[in-house]
Amino acid sequence: MKAFRNGLDKVMEILCSTILAAMVLIVLYQVFARKVLNNPNTVTEELVRFGLVWVAMLASAYVVGKKGHLCVTLLSDNLNEKGRRFLEIVVQVLFLLFAAVIMIYGGWQASLVTMGQISPSLSIPMGYVYLAVPVSGAIMLLYSLMNLLDGTPRTVESEAE
Repeated sequence: MKAFRNGLDKVMEILCSTILAAMVLIVLYQVFARKVLNNPNTVTEELVRFGLVWVAMLASAYVVGKKGHLCVTLLSDNLNEKGRRFLEIVVQVLFLLFAAVIMIYGGWQASLVTMGQISPSLSIPMGYVYLAVPVSGAIMLLYSLMNLLDGTPRTVESEAE
């Protein structure tokens, strides 16, 4: 399972980095076209907006896998090891439920509903943009399952690493 996690981490890092790098290049071109060529391009603005949606959703799933999400440790810091383990199980089960119900099911429904809407500049169905939600939900679900099976609770010491 550790090899699968490492492979998934690497794919997520490369994918998010690639999308981010493409967004930077597109914005640089957009500024050049607007200021130097005096020819603003609406396609680039839409591409960057859609890229931002995808990178934000994918990166949020990656953060769940790294247990790097925001949390308040007031309760867990005052628990013994058994209590921390139980709290970690509760948190991961809640992540599983959120990923399955809200992100995968709800995101899929939103994608289906918006497939009929066409983006103004790129002329693609908006459902493809909304697909970022169920895709990242599925990745979040995978990470949460791995975190649950891994069994190491998140601690303040692991955050410093």
